[in-house]
Amino acid sequence: MTQPPFDPRYQQASHPVPPGRNAEHAFEDRIRLGRDLLVGAVLVIAATGFTAGSAWYSMFVAEAFWTPVPVALLGVAVLLLLVQVWYFVLREGRSPMIAAAIGVHLVLFAMPILVFIGVNEQVLTERGVTESCSVTSQEKTYVGSGDNRKPKYDHILDCPTGGELTQRTSPHNRFDVGGSVTITYDPEGRAAHRTGEPAAAPLVLFGAIAIGAFLLGTTIRALYLNFRLRRGTKRRNAFGAPGL
Repeated sequence: MTQPPFDPRYQQASHPVPPGRNAEHAFEDRIRLGRDLLVGAVLVIAATGFTAGSAWYSMFVAEAFWTPVPVALLGVAVLLLLVQVWYFVLREGRSPMIAAAIGVHLVLFAMPILVFIGVNEQVLTERGVTESCSVTSQEKTYVGSGDNRKPKYDHILDCPTGGELTQRTSPHNRFDVGGSVTITYDPEGRAAHRTGEPAAAPLVLFGAIAIGAFLLGTTIRALYLNFRLRRGTKRRNAFGAPGL
């Protein structure tokens, strides 16, 4: 721990003793609002773009999903996401504020997932097959661990041209064995199937949601970083020793 410099003011009974500089203080002292918002925007947009490229290439261009090009693109997207996690979350260190840092960035971290879903829905819109499938079996399972375990239902569906498909649902959406359900699937098997008809203009829809998530997440991030910046400034001014 860095020892505070000697200063007669620190010996006065009316002056508070400065705290040692910890990881939380170090994070606040490194904040540069404009720079950090720009870095964050570049990282999240780039990660989302590489995710979109990976999804598009694997579902529209490549002969199979897990081929070198989409895997490489997805790997870059994951790397950019990890850099963002380190830059805005892990640098907090072992601090009570780390939970807040994670919560602040959840909306932004969801952007690549939204874009991936949008590309998947676009595949189903362009070449998906919609048909009525029979529910042949139902099995209750649990996902998660410990107190977070939640019940789900795994179903096996028999489709006229799609063959056997599986579908997991929540308890209130489960299918009755012997009943029928409308399924839209990708005949090439590269996109995940879904219940019901394909979405209309999915790229526009999910793109708009992703843009909204970016604006909301960036605003929340700006408010959070500004709060931490002001908090650090107050702490330094209180002791008259920048960097403590």
